[in-house]
Amino acid sequence: MAKKDEGFFASVNRERKKIQWPTRKTTLEYTGIVLLISAITAVLIYLLDQLFGLLLGLFL
Repeated sequence: MAKKDEGFFASVNRERKKIQWPTRKTTLEYTGIVLLISAITAVLIYLLDQLFGLLLGLFL
């Protein structure tokens, strides 16, 4: 918690130093996971769209 006599920017700077940034390897791994899940989701949505379109065409 910020002290009363401490300035705002000094407090922000102190808190900024506590941040633990991910390594390059971790960032690339997480990026790959996000891209893979996004691609799988896109394929599933496409397949469901095609299936529902086919079923709708059969009923109409």
